[in-house]
Amino acid sequence: MFLSILDFLFTIGGIGVLISVISFISMMIFVKRLNPRIILGMVAIFIVTLSVTFTFPSVARSELREKLTQEIISSTSEEHINNDEIVAALKKISYVLGTNSHSLERFGFKIQTSEEVIYLELARDSNDSKTYWVYYPKYRAGQVNDIGKVRLQ
Repeated sequence: MFLSILDFLFTIGGIGVLISVISFISMMIFVKRLNPRIILGMVAIFIVTLSVTFTFPSVARSELREKLTQEIISSTSEEHINNDEIVAALKKISYVLGTNSHSLERFGFKIQTSEEVIYLELARDSNDSKTYWVYYPKYRAGQVNDIGKVRLQ
């Protein structure tokens, strides 16, 4: 539930940032002065959007770890990887500091638990072939930003 609210705020914030930028440019071109209320609103939108962007991954990781405590019936991948090893790593997913790398092409990963099907997207790290970036496409914020990385042994 909390992730749905954060995802909604992320979407509204993204639209708000776009509208704010357009409003700012319009003010500078047509009015040639800044309205303090509009500037305050723009700053508030930026702060909310940034806070959601930084909060969402940790909440999504917690939700994913909680869902993976259920009985796992099966897991399938669009790539040739060890599914059991990925699931074990996902149970311990965490935040990883930046490594000056980027994600490569994403592929689907599906986990069937006793209660639901969890769809994830994984992408191999550009510097470390045993590290995968994890995306949670159930939410828009999880499609855009990774929620963490997992490293295989």
